[in-house]
Formats: sequence, C-alpha cells, structure tokens
Amino acid sequence: MAYKILLVGGGTGGHIYPLVAVAEELKSAAALSGGEPPKIKFVGSGDLLKQVASEAGFETVLILSSKWRRYFSFQNFVDILKLPISFFQALYNVWRFMPDVIFAKGGYASLMPAVAGKLLAIPLIIHETDAVPGAVNKFLSRLSKKTFIAIESAKDYFKKTRDIQTVGNPIRSGILNGGDKNAALATFSLAANKPTVLITGAARGAKVINDIILVAIVELTKKFQVIHQTGPDNFKEIEKQIIRIIEEGKDSYGKTVTENYRIYPVLNLREMALAYAACDVIVSRAGSQIFETAAVGKPAIVIPLKNSAGDHQLSNAREFAKFGATVIEEDNLTPHILISEIQKVFENHAELSQKIKQFSKPDAANKIAQYLLGLA
Repeated sequence: MAYKILLVGGGTGGHIYPLVAVAEELKSAAALSGGEPPKIKFVGSGDLLKQVASEAGFETVLILSSKWRRYFSFQNFVDILKLPISFFQALYNVWRFMPDVIFAKGGYASLMPAVAGKLLAIPLIIHETDAVPGAVNKFLSRLSKKTFIAIESAKDYFKKTRDIQTVGNPIRSGILNGGDKNAALATFSLAANKPTVLITGAARGAKVINDIILVAIVELTKKFQVIHQTGPDNFKEIEKQIIRIIEEGKDSYGKTVTENYRIYPVLNLREMALAYAACDVIVSRAGSQIFETAAVGKPAIVIPLKNSAGDHQLSNAREFAKFGATVIEEDNLTPHILISEIQKVFENHAELSQKIKQFSKPDAANKIAQYLLGLA
C-alpha cells in the first residue's frame, strides 16, 4: 500500500515553490529505490498554489485561509469570520485523504490543515525559510515532530523545539536546468557580448524595484541587457511606461532600450531557469529567491522588503551578505546607486559567484523527502 503524504501551504512563491520541490523529490526518491511512489496531495490556498502544483502534476485542493495583519485593518475582522470555515474545510480534506505524514511550509495557509492533522494524530513536519520565523511556524513548531530550517540563525527562535535541523531551502530541480548561457541568451533574443542583469521582485513583483527601473532603464541599458520580471499586477503599467520612454527617445536612446530590455509579468519554471543561465547579475528581494540565486551561483544585489513581518527580509539579506551578496535597503535605493552597484558586482562576478555558491545547500529537498518517506 502506497504511503500518503500531504503538503500544506500557499500564498506566496516562497511557500509554494519549496513544497513542490519536496514533492518532486519524493517521487524521485521512490523511483530510485524501486518502491511504489507515495500518494502526494496539496492542500492550501491561492491560485498560485493551484497553478504551480498542477503544472508539476500534483493533485491540489484549495481552502479558505485567514490572515492576521499586524496593523489595524477591517480585513482582520472579515478573516476572523473565515476561521471556522477554514478549519472545517481543512479537517474534512485531511480526514478524507488521511495521510501518513503532513509537511507544512508555514504561512497562514498551512495553519488549519496542520492543526487538523494533529487532531487526527498525524505526524507533522515543518520547514522555515527565513532567518526570522513567521508566527505560524513558531506556533506549529510546538506541535511538530521535526522542524527543518534554511538558515542556521533561525534556531534562536525555536529554543523550545524538540528536533531541529538546518538543511537549506528546497529548490525545484528544473531551476538548475537552464542549459548553456549562449543558448539561453538566444532564447531571450539577447547578445552574447554584453552582460545581462535579471531583475525580479519575485512572482508577485515589487513596485519599489519596478519604479526605480523605469527611472534607471535608459542608463542601465547602455551597459547592460535586462530581463525584468515585474509581477502580474504591475506588468501593464510598467510596459506602458517603457513604451512611452522608447517613443520619447526614438531618435536617440529608444533603440538602445528596445534592443536591451525584455519585460515579463511572471517567468514560468523553464523561463526562470533560462533567465538564471543567461544572466551575469541578479537583482531581487531577499525572500526565498536568494536560495535559488545561490544555487545557480550568480552574484546578487538584494533589496529587502521594508517592514516585512519581523523584518525577516533584512535578516535574510544580512545572512546572504556574509557570502558576498550586496544589500541595498529601500531607503537608500536610487537609480544611481543601483546602477553603480550592478557595475561593481559585475566587475567582480567570478569571485562573487564562487562565494555565493557556498550559501547554497542543494540537497535540502532530498534530505526532507528522505525523512518524510522514512517517517511514513
């Protein structure tokens, strides 16, 4: 009889992509051992979870989730009313699947399925990506049989946790399969003789970064080619502004921007792998993407989200900086500073690439999968 493993979470890519990475590794590990593959199911919230998990070939059930904001918002009162519905949806789906083990990635989308599983006496395992854990994982660590963490310093927040292990952050295997750099550049219709910068605010985008790029794009494209992931909410406005910039400079800089700038709302798995292969420098937030950056060994400039929960992105950035990443806080972000730092990083990209790779733990998904299979 096949083991059943339930993976729970949702919301942002930082929670979803590691879940999918572990699910893929569960299938691979079972195949290598010659055993029957486990039955894997996702329960959580958000269209991104449904999209990413389904594309990877996994069954997914979406339920309501409630979020408590750390500031006054009427939405908090609305979300309180969702709690009973969320709980019973979670309890029903966990009971119906009745897994041998539950793996939770944290975040509000994982709370009710994890609690429902504990009420049904199902072992719970959790993983925390950030240097400063979220409130849900702090709570779930008291219920979990084992807690995996990505960054060693996060241990300070789990002092009452019985079993904790630093493994890194699970990364989807497809991320590392971008192939040859020149072939990747050709896919984006970019030249091989000019350095390339990948700019991303993660799957949802980052307005602060997008706005700076609009101001910097003319100067930036004089020296660099740019692959820019804006996020779906910002894409149309950014595209509109870029078209305006190109039109205004049609007799001078417009052609340079056109030839050297590529814009996308969201890069899928294959496109992101190609973008990683093509680029020489990565500019991003300081969420879970820093682990992908380290895994592909690309020099990085990180712009942590200001006032993130527990200021976890700034803490992540500081940990990443120990391995050569450049940190620019939002209050210090200007077009001139960004372009200057990109230039500095590129000039030292060979040295920084080797240093940043040391931050990566590429076997994180495998270690978690092996533990889950053993427990199941």
